Amino acid sequence: MKTASTDRRDFISYPTNRVVGTVGDDTKARAAIAALLQAGFDQEDIDILHDEKDLNRLDPTGTEHGFLAQFQRTLIRALDLEEFKHLTHHVEDVRAGRFVIMVLMKRRVQRTVAADILHQHGAEFVGFYGRWAWEGLPPTTQRSPQDIPALFARAWNTRNADALASLFDEDAQFVHITGLCWHDRESIRKALADALGRIGDESLLAIDETKVKLLSPDIAVVHARMTLTGRTPAGPRTTIVSFVVHRNSDRWQCTLAHHTDVIRTTETNAIGEAAASA
Repeated sequence: MKTASTDRRDFISYPTNRVVGTVGDDTKARAAIAALLQAGFDQEDIDILHDEKDLNRLDPTGTEHGFLAQFQRTLIRALDLEEFKHLTHHVEDVRAGRFVIMVLMKRRVQRTVAADILHQHGAEFVGFYGRWAWEGLPPTTQRSPQDIPALFARAWNTRNADALASLFDEDAQFVHITGLCWHDRESIRKALADALGRIGDESLLAIDETKVKLLSPDIAVVHARMTLTGRTPAGPRTTIVSFVVHRNSDRWQCTLAHHTDVIRTTETNAIGEAAASA
């Protein structure tokens, strides 16, 4: 499998500002790269290290020092033994024929997106290499019903349709404000990806309020009031998304969602005088 960045002269002296993870299977590695590209990462910002030649790419001088020696020199400068342990582990992964995927971050919010994609494709030892330290990025889990709206908003704000779809069951349904109904995870993903493609990068979805009603220990209804800003000249748009969720092992999944707009001028149950006298 070739690296996404194919120029062997493009040495990486140190994986600064990169999310890194190890994928052991060629098919999964290819799928992870495809998902990263689909999520908006640039091809030149994705590197796959798989063999000894790839190890040498991390020598900034192009000499025989190689990957591990460069990391050792970095260790001397940084004096961080925990970081060195993880760097060494990735070296051994490459030497064992596994695929170490490195994704350059241009925005902080991209860390979670890249890490989630790597985890979804079976990656291990996923972490972020900052200027001087390594930070582990564990897989996202839905430990309670109220996590669903928060994860929905985070995936929306990072323009990650795959992460949005992953919150839903395979046969889930999503009823849109227009009356359209999507009847499975893939159709939900496609519809949300289309919606994300129509909004600007400045758009932001924020959670205003979340209410949870447990119907049983394993089933709940979650109402989330959200505000979308930066989408239209008319100003912020407030919506309510209702999720029917159920426990699936150690996580919660959505089986049904319904979206409706909040019209502020009619946000009351009171009957107007004109209607009452009609």
